[in-house]
Amino acid sequence: MSCLICAGVAERIQCHGPWEERDCPACGRYRVADALVLTLMEQGQIFDVSKTRHWLANKRKEEAIPAIEIHEALLVL
Repeated sequence: MSCLICAGVAERIQCHGPWEERDCPACGRYRVADALVLTLMEQGQIFDVSKTRHWLANKRKEEAIPAIEIHEALLVL
Protein backbone atom coordinates (compact mmCIF):
# COMPACT_ATOMS: atom_id res chain seq x y z
CA MET A 1 0.00 0.00 0.00
CA SER A 2 1.20 3.53 -0.57
CA CYS A 3 1.26 6.63 1.61
CA LEU A 4 -1.52 9.08 0.80
CA ILE A 5 0.85 11.98 1.45
CA CYS A 6 4.24 11.14 -0.04
CA ALA A 7 3.29 8.07 -2.17
CA GLY A 8 6.03 6.03 -0.47
CA VAL A 9 5.52 2.53 0.91
CA ALA A 10 3.14 2.56 3.88
CA GLU A 11 1.17 0.05 5.89
CA ARG A 12 -2.60 0.25 5.60
CA ILE A 13 -4.22 0.11 9.04
CA GLN A 14 -7.79 -1.13 9.43
CA CYS A 15 -9.90 1.46 11.23
CA HIS A 16 -13.57 2.12 11.93
CA GLY A 17 -15.46 4.90 10.22
CA PRO A 18 -15.04 6.82 6.98
CA TRP A 19 -11.24 6.90 7.07
CA GLU A 20 -8.14 5.62 5.35
CA GLU A 21 -5.38 5.05 7.90
CA ARG A 22 -1.71 4.63 7.01
CA ASP A 23 1.56 4.17 8.84
CA CYS A 24 4.40 5.57 6.73
CA PRO A 25 8.06 5.48 7.81
CA ALA A 26 8.50 9.08 6.61
CA CYS A 27 5.10 10.66 7.38
CA GLY A 28 4.12 8.64 10.45
CA ARG A 29 0.71 7.25 11.32
CA TYR A 30 -2.33 9.28 10.28
CA ARG A 31 -5.90 9.10 9.01
CA VAL A 32 -7.43 10.82 6.00
CA ALA A 33 -11.19 11.20 5.53
CA ASP A 34 -12.56 9.06 2.69
CA ALA A 35 -14.29 12.14 1.26
CA LEU A 36 -10.94 13.94 1.05
CA VAL A 37 -9.26 10.99 -0.66
CA LEU A 38 -12.05 10.88 -3.26
CA THR A 39 -11.92 14.65 -3.79
CA LEU A 40 -8.16 14.60 -4.32
CA MET A 41 -8.44 11.71 -6.77
CA GLU A 42 -11.26 13.34 -8.71
CA GLN A 43 -9.36 16.62 -9.01
CA GLY A 44 -5.99 15.01 -9.67
CA GLN A 45 -4.46 16.79 -6.70
CA ILE A 46 -1.98 15.67 -4.08
CA PHE A 47 -0.86 16.85 -0.67
CA ASP A 48 2.01 19.28 -0.27
CA VAL A 49 4.35 16.80 1.44
CA SER A 50 6.38 19.20 3.59
CA LYS A 51 3.36 21.25 4.72
CA THR A 52 1.37 18.12 5.51
CA ARG A 53 4.20 16.51 7.48
CA HIS A 54 4.61 19.73 9.47
CA TRP A 55 0.85 19.88 10.14
CA LEU A 56 0.82 16.23 11.24
CA ALA A 57 3.76 16.81 13.60
CA ASN A 58 1.88 19.70 15.25
CA LYS A 59 -1.34 17.66 15.53
CA ARG A 60 0.56 14.77 17.17
CA LYS A 61 1.15 17.07 20.15
CA GLU A 62 -2.63 16.93 20.72
CA GLU A 63 -3.53 13.42 19.55
CA ALA A 64 -1.60 10.21 18.85
CA ILE A 65 -3.10 9.58 15.41
CA PRO A 66 -3.95 12.83 13.63
CA ALA A 67 -6.85 12.84 11.20
CA ILE A 68 -7.03 15.06 8.14
CA GLU A 69 -10.60 16.03 7.34
CA ILE A 70 -11.70 17.62 4.10
CA HIS A 71 -12.28 21.10 5.54
CA GLU A 72 -8.79 21.13 7.11
CA ALA A 73 -7.07 20.07 3.94
CA LEU A 74 -8.79 22.68 1.84
CA LEU A 75 -8.00 25.48 4.30
CA VAL A 76 -4.60 24.49 5.69
CA LEU A 77 -2.85 22.08 3.35
